[in-house]
Amino acid sequence: MNSRSAAALPQKVSEFEFHRDHILGTSLDLRVVAPDEVTAEGAELTALNEIERLRLVFSTYDAKSEISKLNGTREPTRVSADLAEVIETTEVWQRKSGGAFNGQVGELVRMWKDGERANRVPNTGTLDHIVADLKKPGWTLDANTNTVTRLNDQPLNLNAIAKGFINRKVLAAVRKEHPTVSALLINLGGDVLAWGSPPGSTSGWVVGVQDPSNHFDNAPPIAGLQLKNQAVATSGGYQRFYTIDGKRYSHIFDPRTGRPAEGVASATVVANDSTTANALATTLCVLKPEDGLKLIASVEGAACLIITPDGKKFRSFGMGQFEVSPARAFTPQEKKGEPKAAWPAGYQVTVAVELPKVNAKQYRKPYTAIWIEDDKGKAVRTLAVWGNAPKYLKDLNDWWRIGKGDADLVKAVTRATRGPGKYDLAWDGKDDKGYALPQGTYTVRVEVHREFGEHLRQSGKIECKDKPATTKFEKNAETAETVVEFKEKKK
Repeated sequence: MNSRSAAALPQKVSEFEFHRDHILGTSLDLRVVAPDEVTAEGAELTALNEIERLRLVFSTYDAKSEISKLNGTREPTRVSADLAEVIETTEVWQRKSGGAFNGQVGELVRMWKDGERANRVPNTGTLDHIVADLKKPGWTLDANTNTVTRLNDQPLNLNAIAKGFINRKVLAAVRKEHPTVSALLINLGGDVLAWGSPPGSTSGWVVGVQDPSNHFDNAPPIAGLQLKNQAVATSGGYQRFYTIDGKRYSHIFDPRTGRPAEGVASATVVANDSTTANALATTLCVLKPEDGLKLIASVEGAACLIITPDGKKFRSFGMGQFEVSPARAFTPQEKKGEPKAAWPAGYQVTVAVELPKVNAKQYRKPYTAIWIEDDKGKAVRTLAVWGNAPKYLKDLNDWWRIGKGDADLVKAVTRATRGPGKYDLAWDGKDDKGYALPQGTYTVRVEVHREFGEHLRQSGKIECKDKPATTKFEKNAETAETVVEFKEKKK
């Protein structure tokens, strides 16, 4: 076979997975389809470098960032092409949304944070003053020179659109630097960009949609989407919120009122590019569902799923073309044999795990397994298994004895952005085959083995009987305090 014939043959590729926490205040998941591990790791490094470059542009938490410096002056300021583009795009969405989307909510964020600390809703007069400013032009942009002049004291905050822009830039950087990468799935805190298809498929990537009323990390998605060269973003106030006098307030604001948005639990938007998906998802959480559907209909290639707090679903025209079954399902059954006291109706076990930020140059999310054992020490349910490369999961010696190695059908889940390193899992009292288990005393085990780190374990017993129970595992070098609770599900 000559070299030309060999080059014409399709190259063998594999899928490589990478996960990192504490990236832009959330988590990053990458799935890279490449001919070898070296190329995939190079693509991950390119992605991280591009994210860090853009963090120094858009981060409002970094006083040295470009946007922070811009917020500190009212003088005409030359800005980078990246910041200018996002500001210009923000102008477009402010007009299209009728003011429901706004790039100057920084002062509202500060007011409501202060209100939470003081346990008092912000002063109405102050909020009304901010809203009056937001109704006026907030800046001028000279696109020829990328010069921005702020017109009021309301700081720019582009978080509702910047993640989508960053995803697009990451894809462009990886494609440029690593031409043999043939597909990529970027999940930046729930904002997902799907390019190409995983090995064995030509139809794209399967992405789950998180259920806002059951948003545990191991909960089944409420819907599944198959995407190829498209983006999806989800917004909602169920992950991040302010608590004042016992009441939760969404972190998403209606710029027209200065108050947290209400009426939409989550909004998921599919679009041809990630910036559009990001902007629309936020906007649809502010608008009434019927107005959100009208806005979606005006954007070519966009589709949405809106879910209200009472569980009602609004699907735009065209959303159905993306929907697929998100995962295999089983029908819960009762095991035959000696009768035992049934698992209490309406109860579940929750496991709150936190992987703290570790100051290590080569830090990656640890290989982690969390599972349940019965009173005889038999493993009955695996709740979660995380790791960058499946071949290394065997380093989790305890879990590997019982691990099934079953690959997830869903490659990513679009969700409202959550905090970094924090994972909430739930167990419904069923085993891995879907059989209902009896009430009794069960053991929860957490095993962690980090690359360039330690191999550590946490475990404890929890009574799952006729009343609530709580147990806590002491923190170690790889895991913060883990809290396990047996309690009624929230209604």
